[in-house]
Amino acid sequence: MLVGAGVVGAGLLGTAPATAAPATGPAPTGSTLTEAAAAALLPAAEAAAGPALAGTWFDPGTSRLMVGTWDAATVDAITALGATPLLRTGPRLDPAGLQRTLDQRAAAGLPPEIADYGVDEATQRLDVALSGPRTPAVDAFLAGLDPAGLQVRTGAAAPRHHADMSGGDTIMSGYEKCTLGFTARAGRQDWILTAGHCTRGNPDWRSEDGVAIGSGAKSAPADLDAGAIPVTEPSWTPRPTVGATTVRGSREAPVGSTVCLTGATSGRVCGEITGRNRSVSFDGQMQNGMGVAALCSRQGDSGGPYITAAGQAQGIHSGGGDDDAGCASYFTPVGAALRAFGLTLDTA
Repeated sequence: MLVGAGVVGAGLLGTAPATAAPATGPAPTGSTLTEAAAAALLPAAEAAAGPALAGTWFDPGTSRLMVGTWDAATVDAITALGATPLLRTGPRLDPAGLQRTLDQRAAAGLPPEIADYGVDEATQRLDVALSGPRTPAVDAFLAGLDPAGLQVRTGAAAPRHHADMSGGDTIMSGYEKCTLGFTARAGRQDWILTAGHCTRGNPDWRSEDGVAIGSGAKSAPADLDAGAIPVTEPSWTPRPTVGATTVRGSREAPVGSTVCLTGATSGRVCGEITGRNRSVSFDGQMQNGMGVAALCSRQGDSGGPYITAAGQAQGIHSGGGDDDAGCASYFTPVGAALRAFGLTLDTA
């Protein structure tokens, strides 16, 4: 949040898989956990699985942190931590390798029917979401990949960036309306994070009532949708808050956790994190390493903050898609945004 002459606040402002998932064997049951406890446990649980790690996710139905593993010898260590191991059997798949292959192919262009793709933590397949039918162009794009490692589903909404080219509220540059994400700093200089497609070509920013915020906005490279605006006007005081939630840190929440987006247009909306490290096509412009959440967002929400109830910053809103099949919203991980500009997140 920025407090000063005006207030600009961070937050005020299918088809089924053709083949079965890797088989799993019986495993001990771990502890029931809150989402915050699961996020705190995640690094240790991944380390316990080591090179045998085969997916991690939070199961909201059982309140357990699930940890897939290919090695029975890691089961006891995972269980001792309080996580629930899932011992996988059968052929070992490499969905991350398939994703790298598609990323290389996407650099030369990809079919417009592809909305996004990334590793499904639970099935350990490369999940390919289509916003249109499975066309010959899609089949050609996927040609040569191990079909056992793929799950292709239709019915996804086509992703769109959510900057709004009309007057509105929150932060503005010309007629561009976006949302302030998180406040950050580098030395004594205060910055605010927002979406890169907002700042690209727009150096000067103001509040919705016309009070200048800063000049000299920066944008990350095109494949990372992150922007940073220096707070150059002394009348503003940054505050590490998103609405009524205080920013406490940036610990990554596992897939399955609840996250809330606060957008200039949508206000506060919450949903489940359904994916990490997704490769997303916004009208043919690829964005890599994105998170995705099952929540609805609208024009003008771009740059908005994603945060958990425990105050852990997750990302910066990039865009989304919605139709009769449901909503999906995409965010740039906050850590990637901070690293792009050498910034430190403001916390309390």
